[in-house]
Amino acid sequence: MGSPLGVLFANFYMGAVEEKVFAENPDIKPTVYARYIDDIFINANTEEEVLHLIENFKKHSCLNYTHELEEENKLPFLDVMVHRSSSCFSTSVYVKSTNLGFCLNGKSDCPEKYRHSVINAFVRRALTHSSSWNAVHAELKRISQLLCNNGYPQKK
Repeated sequence: MGSPLGVLFANFYMGAVEEKVFAENPDIKPTVYARYIDDIFINANTEEEVLHLIENFKKHSCLNYTHELEEENKLPFLDVMVHRSSSCFSTSVYVKSTNLGFCLNGKSDCPEKYRHSVINAFVRRALTHSSSWNAVHAELKRISQLLCNNGYPQKK
């Protein structure tokens, strides 16, 4: 779908928009601002601050922006669930509610290294996206069940 350069162009475009917006309005830059291509995570004190930032982005681009506010001090960003407390953020793996839990079947006729790479990818994501051992443990438990459901043996 689309050009292989699409991601590069989107990233470049958003970088140019950010540069214009924050150069004109240095006072509106949030304390936490993270962007991956066109997905942006910010830490703002009020919804009005978010809307003000969106209006400035709209003024400098032709894109339509949507926003999502945290619920119960949680907000998903890409495949990470960000939990906010009064003093810090913590993270865990985020899985959309529409995820049906399918992956490469453990009994499929493919090289063993493919099945190993599925397991490695899930475990690596648990370790890199979770900020506590409790979150890692919960994700490994979820992964274990998911793999069992997809035909992987319990022990090998």
